[in-house]
Order: sequence, then C-alpha cells, then structure tokens
Amino acid sequence: MEPYSDGIGGGGYFVYYDARARQVRTLDGRETAPAAMKADSFLDPATGAKLPFDDAVNSGLSVGVPGTPATWDRALHNWGTVSLGTALDPAIRLAEQGFVVSQQFRDETEMNEQRFRAVTPTAELFLPGGALPVVGSRFHNADLAATYRLLARDGVSALYRGELAGDIVRTVEQPPVAPGAARVFRPASSGPPTSPGTR
Repeated sequence: MEPYSDGIGGGGYFVYYDARARQVRTLDGRETAPAAMKADSFLDPATGAKLPFDDAVNSGLSVGVPGTPATWDRALHNWGTVSLGTALDPAIRLAEQGFVVSQQFRDETEMNEQRFRAVTPTAELFLPGGALPVVGSRFHNADLAATYRLLARDGVSALYRGELAGDIVRTVEQPPVAPGAARVFRPASSGPPTSPGTR
C-alpha cells in the first residue's frame, strides 16, 4: 500500500527482538551494486564527465540488486514460524483485490507523474486511463500478485536467478520508454541512451 516507501525491488534493515533471550538481532538487507558495476559507471563514456543526476537515476545504471526478498527469506529461516508462501498470502490478496487510494498515495503519485509517464508499464499501472488515481478508488496490482505467487511457490531464488531476474535484466538493458518521452534513459550496459521513439 506504500510503494513509495518500500517494495520488492528495494532493500532495508530488519530488526528482530527475541524477548525470551532478551537479544536484538538485525539483518542488513540493503540493495547491492550489480556485479558489472564499475567505478566509472556514472560517467559519460564520451566525455568522462559525471552524468546529470536525472540521467543516472532514470536509467538501468541506478538499478541495484534488491535486498528485500532475501531479507524476508533469511528472517523467516532464522526466526519465523510460517513459510514464505504463508507470509505472502495477505500481500497477494491485497495486490489482487486492491486498496483504497488515499490522498497521500495520490499526492506521491503526482510528485512522480512526469517520470512515470516516460515509462509505458509504469504509466499504465500508476496512471490508470492516463490520469492520476482518484482518491477513494481502488488500486490493483495484478502483476505484483503474480510475482508474489511465484516467490511463494519457487522461493526467492526466482527473483535472483529465475524468470524474474531475466525480466529485470531485459528491462534495465532496454527500458520500456513511452513514445514521445523527453527523458533520456541509459541502459545498464555501456551502450547509447534510449531516446524517444527508439523503442
């Protein structure tokens, strides 16, 4: 319900308090840089100058390896009492059935609207019918529900080595830029930027 604060593609820290042992345990689940990341990845290969911030952020270059699913898996393995599939059940239902759009969700979507319009699947999800979501309407995410089902069935390795990993790599290499988008999207490889009309 708060995709601007957390999500399967991000990372974070997990803090667990074991009341019986009176101990605090933590997991560092932050994203990590891809194996191919180099010290000069955020430099323009033609000039050696730093890439403009928007070019770096709105690109495959800034995509890290998500830490969140691995954190879920490790926390459940270490301290959990249910399986990953059971833990994901409520999220699967919520993604399918949707949640009521709040003013905060609409406002955060509006802050990102121009970036979202430049990426076809993002615009389709967050800007239904080409418009900002209406407060009080229901926001559904069937693809997220399907992703959670896959993780529930196959485990988090599906994200890191399986079908989902392939989807992520294809997307960062060839961003699905909307026709007419004015933003420059650089692929994760050293190839030329994806500009409007090239995809």
